[in-house]
Amino acid sequence: MMDKVRTQAGNEVDHPLSSPSRVGFVGAGNILKMHMQGLRRHSDRLTAAAVCDVDVDRLRDAAAVWSIPACYQQVEAMLENETLDACVVITPTHVRREVLLSIMGKGIPILCEKPLAETYAEAQALAAAARRNNVPVAVNQNFRRYFTFELARRQLAAGDLGRPLHLTQTVMNRRRDRGWRLERERYIMSVMSIHWFDGYRYLLGEEPRGVYCRTPSGTSGSGFGETAVSLLLDFPGGTVVNLNESFSSFAPFSRACLDCEQGSLIMDYEKLLMIDTEKKTVEIANPYDKPEATVSLLIDLCGAAEEGRPPTTDIADNLKSMRILEAAYKSMNEKRYVLLEEIQ
Repeated sequence: MMDKVRTQAGNEVDHPLSSPSRVGFVGAGNILKMHMQGLRRHSDRLTAAAVCDVDVDRLRDAAAVWSIPACYQQVEAMLENETLDACVVITPTHVRREVLLSIMGKGIPILCEKPLAETYAEAQALAAAARRNNVPVAVNQNFRRYFTFELARRQLAAGDLGRPLHLTQTVMNRRRDRGWRLERERYIMSVMSIHWFDGYRYLLGEEPRGVYCRTPSGTSGSGFGETAVSLLLDFPGGTVVNLNESFSSFAPFSRACLDCEQGSLIMDYEKLLMIDTEKKTVEIANPYDKPEATVSLLIDLCGAAEEGRPPTTDIADNLKSMRILEAAYKSMNEKRYVLLEEIQ
């Protein structure tokens, strides 16, 4: 029987700000709730100053529920009339470009929902615009902490587990999206797998050499694009990653296992399990739920703007995750192994 030891990881949302940052939100849909739940926990550092949405009923409802003092239907009007320290952009991906460019033009730091853009080429253009405007832009890759990648990264850095060898992740559910998502050609990998691609990079500290991706035919999800994928990522340090993900499964399940030379790490949303060569198990609770993992990136963005450094999930770093996404779609469509260097 395994010996189990429980411990608690510290929550490291610890960026002091010189004064509470005034935040404007562009988009008042469902994702706003997650952002506002996180923001309210840190009202000493963040305040919701304004919200913008083209749907006037949705806009007024959001302002009333979250007590946001100013409402706008046009981004330009919000930027003209409000003094903002940061903007959170949570619009649909395919209408995001002009919003981001308008905010960049005002020099306001941005936290943008993922994926940054629909394609790698579009993401490259946005990253170039951020450089031209010298404005910090972060992407909400909150699964670095919402899933236990952050805790696992610390354990790998300690060195006791030795070299990481093989990561296997299975993510299965029966998802039912509505609205604009179902009109897009790309689905499950743009909605969710982008989180895992970013997490693998963050965990292993390197970029993959290539990817092989297949999708089954006849999946029963509701999306126009792919609803299930199986893929392999090949990392130069020798680690192989195997991801199986489905929006069309009747058997909900989500877990990742990383086998190393001297033990294994089992990851999910709530905890990290470490198993050593003697089968001793250490359990570390995840201190981050989704709102906390999200607001930590907004606080980091505001701190980065004050300190003159790139944010943790900087747009330039996120291009590397977008490059994996593009390579995975190329592999899926062409049914072959694709080197990341092919994606330029």
